[in-house]
Amino acid sequence: MLRCKPFVALCFIFLLLAGCSSHYVSSGNISSEPKDTDETSEVREGHSTILFMTDLEIIKRATDHLKKRGEKVAFDETEISVHHSEKVELIFYDVSGKAVIHKGDYMRIVLYPPKKPSNHEYNKCFSVYLDQDGKTLGYTYQTISED
Repeated sequence: MLRCKPFVALCFIFLLLAGCSSHYVSSGNISSEPKDTDETSEVREGHSTILFMTDLEIIKRATDHLKKRGEKVAFDETEISVHHSEKVELIFYDVSGKAVIHKGDYMRIVLYPPKKPSNHEYNKCFSVYLDQDGKTLGYTYQTISED
């Protein structure tokens, strides 16, 4: 009878853990919004292509776009944020001063320059914008002073 107690205890723990985790498996629907999401929230889930891209794919698209435009790109850190606009609205002004308007999901990728760039050409902080299909909307930059 002594050999049976650890086995029964182990089975009980296994059933308890299996029962606890089944709630998360059955309710974990990727396409549904969480019930406690604020209606005015800027970031939302959806079925956009950009939500299924890896960070490396996103960063590569952003840097490729900048290089095609003749920009010198060097960065130490990145920031990726997904936004949603319910109506057509101004998102940003591109480097030529043109207003870029958009409706739907879009992503903003910020590429922060190195703290001590090897060349003054690499002291720009870029923001690249992608639409819900992963196509580039445009970009902006800010020159960081060397203090």
